Amino acid sequence: MIVEKKFKKLSKPFITERGYVLKELIVSYEEYGRDDGPVIFIAHGGLSDQHAAGKYSEEELLQGWWDGLIGEGKAIDTNKYRIISASSLGSACACLGIEGGTTSPLTLNPHTNKNYGPDFPEITLIDMVKVFKSFLDDMGIEKLFMMAGPSMGSLQSLQMAALYPDFVDSVVAVATAGRMTPGGMAMHNFITETAKSDPEFNGGWYEIGKPKWALRIIHQISKIYYTSHHGIKEICWDTVPEGKDSQSLRNANCKNYVTGNIDAQIYGRDLNCYIRVIDAINTYDLGRDDNSYEEGVKRIKCPVLLMNINTDSEFPPEYAFEVADILNSKKPNSARARVIKSNWGHLGCLREVTALDKEIREFIKEIN
Repeated sequence: MIVEKKFKKLSKPFITERGYVLKELIVSYEEYGRDDGPVIFIAHGGLSDQHAAGKYSEEELLQGWWDGLIGEGKAIDTNKYRIISASSLGSACACLGIEGGTTSPLTLNPHTNKNYGPDFPEITLIDMVKVFKSFLDDMGIEKLFMMAGPSMGSLQSLQMAALYPDFVDSVVAVATAGRMTPGGMAMHNFITETAKSDPEFNGGWYEIGKPKWALRIIHQISKIYYTSHHGIKEICWDTVPEGKDSQSLRNANCKNYVTGNIDAQIYGRDLNCYIRVIDAINTYDLGRDDNSYEEGVKRIKCPVLLMNINTDSEFPPEYAFEVADILNSKKPNSARARVIKSNWGHLGCLREVTALDKEIREFIKEIN
């Protein structure tokens, strides 16, 4: 499936929760499927963008991050639905050299004629969701059949359903929770402190494409944290037969796993974007504006499918069951929680497409 990256300027200035006015806000997005079909909106993970499915050209090797789920005859079927995927406010993948992305610290500040950099406002996950809602309003979308996403996208999906319960008819949340988890918060703070400790960071005023040291460190620790012991063992250890040099070869494999092709893999990453996005994720709490966490979760009216990975350090399965239990206490059988078995830890939300496909198909069949 060949797809096109598109851009839409919001019709009105956007005001963040903390009062900053973004007079011009552009959203990068892609569309797949039928123009007249029920609308499914896809939100991405924290280190990703709008490119959820397909390729930009026949020559391109890599397909979108959920390509196994989106397409003809797949769980999110382009023969049946109109599918829209957009990049989040502040996106850490407003990539260099490929036409940019949704408004972020890399965007030109109209007041200074320079990139926003560290002057880009602090944002919340609710800000991200409200930008999506404004974008969808401008697209003429009156209702979503479904909102779905992995990781940060799953949080945004639940938050959208809580903020606009009459707008969202169903949610699929993969690697998820009703508020940011302690392990995730700790990791995000580590990333922020690592970014700021780079000698080239300079308070956020640095040359685009730098500082490399912090980007490399963050990439390496993320590859370890977002996988799992079992996944690393599978690709770095189990592939080496027993013998005299086995441990040396395994060590080399482990080193290559975290450092191999690293500069290509961090291309397009930006530390100011990292900081704004992960700080926004850390604000996530469905109960923030209610008397209790449970009351906030119960604002969601629609059917919800929650799927967490058994080896995920960021979103362990109990957080999916917590949300499902609260929703089902209000309306029995309105939410289902599933555990997806995977050696890939958090990355299982992208890699375990066969298991995810099965659960999503069953969920759609039940709610239709």
